[in-house]
Amino acid sequence: MASPSDLVEMLSRSPLLADMEPQVRTDLALKFETRPFTAGQVLMSDGAEGRELMEILTGTADVFVRDEHHRYRVATLEPGDLAGEHGFFTGDTRGADIVGSSEGIVAVLPWEAYRSLTQDGHTGAAMLELAVLTSLRERTVKTNARLGALVDAGQPEGIRAAFDRLFGRVLPAPVVSHD
Repeated sequence: MASPSDLVEMLSRSPLLADMEPQVRTDLALKFETRPFTAGQVLMSDGAEGRELMEILTGTADVFVRDEHHRYRVATLEPGDLAGEHGFFTGDTRGADIVGSSEGIVAVLPWEAYRSLTQDGHTGAAMLELAVLTSLRERTVKTNARLGALVDAGQPEGIRAAFDRLFGRVLPAPVVSHD
C-alpha cells in the first residue's frame, strides 16, 4: 500500500485531481485508499453492490459487459481512467465487470469519505464532481468518435461484425459458398 505522501503525489499527477488547488488536492487524495491488483483480478463485478469510485493509477484493466450469451470487452482502462462513477453517485449495482489486464494500482474513494466531504461543505466535493463529469464528457466524445468511425468504415461484413471486432468478440470465419 502506498504511503499517504506517495498517494498524494500519484493523485496529484492524475487527471482527476490535477487541476485543483494544492490543499484541496491533498485533502481529497488523503480520502482515497490504494489497492494493488494483478492481471485477471476482478476489480468490480457486474450486478454487485458497491459505492466506490476508482481511478487507475498504474497498469491497465479491461471493462466487460454481458448479454445472455456473451461477454464483450468494451474498453481498456489506463492510468487516469475512472470506473464505478454511476454506482458511486446513484447507489445502483455495478453495470460491468472490470478485470485487471496487467499488474497495477487503483485509487479507491469510498462513498462515506466523499459523503463526509459533502456534509462538511468541503470545496473538494464539488471539484471532484466536476472532475468526474469532465472525465465522462471526454469518454463520451471518444466513444462517439469510435462509433462514427465504424459507421463511416462501411464494413462489407456488416456493422455487427465491426462492433464485435472493436469490442473484442472473436467471430468464426465466414462460410464461403462454392455454388
